[in-house]
Amino acid sequence: MKSIALTPADARAGPGVPARRDPDHDAIRALYAATKDDFHAWSGGYNMHFGYWERGMNPLRREPMLERLNEEAVRALNVGPMAPARVVDLGCGAGATARAFARGHYRPVVVAVTLVPQHIALGTKLDREAGLSRRIAYVLSDLCDTWMASGSMDAAVAIESFCYAPGADKAAAVREAARLLKPGGRLVVIDGFLACGEPGGAIGWIYRKWCECWSVPEVAQLDEFKAALWDCGFEQVVVLDLFWRIAPSAAHIPWVATMHMLRELWRGRGRLSPWRWRHIAASWLSIPLGLARGTFRYCMVTATKSGA
Repeated sequence: MKSIALTPADARAGPGVPARRDPDHDAIRALYAATKDDFHAWSGGYNMHFGYWERGMNPLRREPMLERLNEEAVRALNVGPMAPARVVDLGCGAGATARAFARGHYRPVVVAVTLVPQHIALGTKLDREAGLSRRIAYVLSDLCDTWMASGSMDAAVAIESFCYAPGADKAAAVREAARLLKPGGRLVVIDGFLACGEPGGAIGWIYRKWCECWSVPEVAQLDEFKAALWDCGFEQVVVLDLFWRIAPSAAHIPWVATMHMLRELWRGRGRLSPWRWRHIAASWLSIPLGLARGTFRYCMVTATKSGA
């Protein structure tokens, strides 16, 4: 199965112009369906993202850093704990960020959107165990086309999920977030970004292989993403580089990926599925890609829908 689908316009792209790569939803679903155990090895709470370190935290304890990133995203949404808010998590995974919001707010409704049916089954189970089932609802949908009512949400969050939207500007995902939000609603996106155009050379090869392994069509280019936010009616756009915040959790990747791979090879008598091999490869490739500071950024981007 191919992990990247190309548009018809690719055949018309000029020499040296990167072809537009659209998401392959079947590949995305297959990847995440196959790697549930891999994510559990990374996080007991199924946090499918990097962590956030701050002074006073033990950098050797990964789970508190992973949960802390959820808390930072929730804080950035700027929703009071007593507000009867409706929040949408666009690309929710197994609902870890949705649960973080629900735990800290007394009257929330969190709508968690995912393409992956297995995420909904797992998230529902974890919500029930946490006593949060009545506060979180799941929608099986593309985050760029959720079919939910326009202007129905007070805030929107997306952690490491907008990368799965098409285009270097992720305009389709930005438009959908803008459509869902009420005027004055807050959008928080935490993800990897290219600092400029698609890289060449060795870093370019690593980047393209990383995208292929993760079934990511392409990573957003930061300037184009910011322009899409302004074009879609957002204002107060703020970019915060989180490199030093996430570096301690990223440093866990080589050990976790290697030990998990060896355990699973032992259990599988030397066999792993192709998707699991891709997941392990992507984990390793994240290290050199993340260290290419002139090329890659890991950022929190916040914006407010105009018209409040």
